[in-house]
Amino acid sequence: MTTSATSSSVSATTSPRGTSPVSTVPSNSTLSASVTPNTSPESATTTRPTMSTTPSSPSPDAFAVEVFPIYEGRKQRMIGTGSWNATCSVPFADLRLVRVSYWGFDQTPHTGELVLNEDAVDAVVSALGALYEARFPIRKMVTVEDYGADDEMSMRDDNSSAFNGRFVEGTTSCSQHAYGRAIDINPLENPMVKDGKVYPATAGDFVDRDQEATGMIHAGDVVVRAFAGVGWSWGGDWHSLKDWQHFSANGR
Repeated sequence: MTTSATSSSVSATTSPRGTSPVSTVPSNSTLSASVTPNTSPESATTTRPTMSTTPSSPSPDAFAVEVFPIYEGRKQRMIGTGSWNATCSVPFADLRLVRVSYWGFDQTPHTGELVLNEDAVDAVVSALGALYEARFPIRKMVTVEDYGADDEMSMRDDNSSAFNGRFVEGTTSCSQHAYGRAIDINPLENPMVKDGKVYPATAGDFVDRDQEATGMIHAGDVVVRAFAGVGWSWGGDWHSLKDWQHFSANGR
């Protein structure tokens, strides 16, 4: 959610719109993948990208990424739910659908989906790769259309998300999420607190930041370091309010 160093990088290069996805993994790993040209993730036939010590023995738990243009069916769903709107959204041509590995609360690998600005993909993928390597747990990662673009509902479900064409809470200014240059991670364990009000409203148990609950983000931890390493800032460092779930490219 939002109101008003050095790490390994990933080059997540996308194909021309309407062609094949490009799968990416950290540059110090071995990639084993085959991609069939397609117009959308639903029509893709791919072998999951994997990291391995030997090409003949790929690990099923390797960090994997696929990047797609926003295909027509996804556009219509985003428009229908209001996650994309003409008032507070960047053009679809600037956005990418990213399928990426994350480590779940169940201590097993999962594949999530984010929508990001094309110019934010490399940074976020690099940071998420570091979290995956550290096995930092993320509860859930689906796009906000699953919640009718309702940020409160998404947060209450502890869903980590990025793009949402919405205003900053309590203002008429577009959120950094509307530009696809912000991400919220484990919002239930890492709420926003503004003027004494907690977002999501069900996250009161996590306002005490001295505790060490699963999925919480703390100053100087692997999550903060990973995003600082790609030049992104953390809402937990803000003074006028605290937004412990929030990371953004411009610090807003």
